[in-house]
Amino acid sequence: MTYYLNIIKTIWRLLPIALLIVLGILFFQWKRERQKVTDFAAIQHAQFQEIEKWKDAAGKNRARAEIAEINAKNAKLVMNEELRQLLKKEVGNLKRNLISYSAVKSSTKGEFKTKGKDTMYAVNKLQSLPAKQFGIHNPDLDFEGLYVPNLDTLMANYKITHNFDIFYYYKKPGKSPWNLFRRKRAVAEIKFHNHGSQADSLFTVVLERKKGLLKRLFNK
Repeated sequence: MTYYLNIIKTIWRLLPIALLIVLGILFFQWKRERQKVTDFAAIQHAQFQEIEKWKDAAGKNRARAEIAEINAKNAKLVMNEELRQLLKKEVGNLKRNLISYSAVKSSTKGEFKTKGKDTMYAVNKLQSLPAKQFGIHNPDLDFEGLYVPNLDTLMANYKITHNFDIFYYYKKPGKSPWNLFRRKRAVAEIKFHNHGSQADSLFTVVLERKKGLLKRLFNK
């Protein structure tokens, strides 16, 4: 009888410790599941958000959108299959190799005028036809065109310069000073050098990785 009483007493003494361990396990599981939900929501928001567009003082188009900051452990779980396979093909192990990814859809539009210049178009050594030459040369567009009325044909060579810069930084949403107490959010911003270029959509993912023990100790 004494033997069983000792066992019950031992279990009773260890019960609070066991309960704390179980509660700790449940808390970390809940935290992990909550992080998955948060990361999935961040991905969805970044994919379908409206991007902010404006022109700077130089007249160049700019665009800005919030970045989806997700835990590296959840990369495979919250990304759609198409994006996951694309990144896996390009960078290999997402959790280990991928730092950030940006997808930019952009377009270039504008108007131009040019006067024609009379010339002769040689079809072969025996025949030449009247033609009009057109040329546009500026920092954004290099265009050479040749129109032959008799053949009802336009032949052209062109080159569009489509350079842009991407910046990643933290910014408080809203306007100052009303955003004083709002939390900073990661954003991606594009600056187009071509005055006719603009962003149609901008989607960016950054993977947050948990620092190792040594980095957490010495990088404070």
